[in-house]
Amino acid sequence: MSGSTRDPSTGSWFDRFAEHNRDRSTRGLIGLMLLVLAIAAVPTWLSVEHFRTFVILEDHGVRTSAEVFALEGGGRQGPRTMAISPDDNPSVLTRVSHWPRGTEVGDALEVVYDPANPGRVVATDAPVVDAWIAVVALLEIGALWLVSVVVPPTLALLVRRVRDPAWRPRAAPEVSSGRVGRRPWSRSLSWGPAVWRGVGRAAREQGVWKALMIFAFLPITFAVLGVGITAAEVRDLIALDERGVTARAEVLSSEWAGNRQERLTVWVAAQEAEISRWAGAPRYGDPIDVIHLPEDPQVVRQVGVFPWGHGEVLFAVLGVVGVITTPFVTPAAIAGLLGRPAETRGRRTGHSPPGRSPQPW
Repeated sequence: MSGSTRDPSTGSWFDRFAEHNRDRSTRGLIGLMLLVLAIAAVPTWLSVEHFRTFVILEDHGVRTSAEVFALEGGGRQGPRTMAISPDDNPSVLTRVSHWPRGTEVGDALEVVYDPANPGRVVATDAPVVDAWIAVVALLEIGALWLVSVVVPPTLALLVRRVRDPAWRPRAAPEVSSGRVGRRPWSRSLSWGPAVWRGVGRAAREQGVWKALMIFAFLPITFAVLGVGITAAEVRDLIALDERGVTARAEVLSSEWAGNRQERLTVWVAAQEAEISRWAGAPRYGDPIDVIHLPEDPQVVRQVGVFPWGHGEVLFAVLGVVGVITTPFVTPAAIAGLLGRPAETRGRRTGHSPPGRSPQPW
C-alpha cells in the first residue's frame, strides 16, 4: 500500500500519525522521541525516587524523634524544606520536604530515616498528598501520556520504513536529480551559516542592549564561571595528587538533603575542614582517612572517594558548553547588530542590503 495514495482521514490512528510524519526525516523522528523521553525523565525520576524512599524505609528505616532546627526556603508559598537532627544521631543535619502542619522551629518531630543514608527521611505524620506531591503526580501522568502517544507509533513507523520503502519520506524535487556520488556530509554542513544568520536575526529583533545581555554577557559569564570553577577544582586535585599527605581525621558533623550528601565537617591538622563527598554515614567522633595539603588543610578529600559531586560536574559541563558555543554565538549576534544600521539605511533610501528585499514601512 503506497503512502502517496493513502487517505489519512479514513485510516487508523497509526495511519494518520504516519501520514502526518511522512516527510519527517529519520533523524527528526529519533530526535522527537529523545526529546519526549527527556521531558518525561524528570517527573519520572521524582516519582520513582518518592516511592523508592518508602520501600527502603519500610525495610531498613529507623523510627525516632528529631529536633526542628530551621525552616528554609521562605517566600510567599512558605518554607520548602525543614532542617532536622535525629535524636539518636545528633551530629547529622538532614532535611525533609513534607511535615505535619503547624510544626515550628524547636518542636520535636517523629521521623523515619535510613541509617545508611540519613538524607532519606520522612516525617511519620506528614500528609500523604500535599501540593508538591500533587503537582509531581500530574506531571508524571502527563509525561506518561506523552510518551505513550509519541514513542510507540514512532518506533513502529521506523520499523515500517526499514521493511517497506513505500513508508519512507518522499524525496524533495530538487534532490531527486538522479546524480550519484553526492557527498553525505556536504548537506550536513549547511546548518552553520543558517544558524549564524538565525542568531544575527534574533539579536536584531531583541534590540541592542537586550541582545548584548542574552548573546554576549550571559554566555561569556557562564563560560568564564564554568571554566574558572572547574580549573580550580582540577588544580586542587592535581595538588592533592602531587603534594597531599595522608592523615586521620575526626568527624564532627554531616549534612544531607534530598537523599544526597551536602557537607561533612571533619577535624584535621588542628583545623575544621569540609568534604563534599564521602563514603557511608559516619557519626560524630568516627575516624576517617583523608588526604590534605600540608599548607592548606581546607583542600582535603577522603581516601578512596572521588571528591566531585553534582555541582562540580555541572560546572564542568557548563564550561565545556560555554567554550564551544560562545565563540560562535557572540560574534554572530554582534555581526547581526552591526548589520542593523545598514538595513535601516536601506529601508530609508528604498534599497536593501544584498540578499534582502526591501521591507515596507
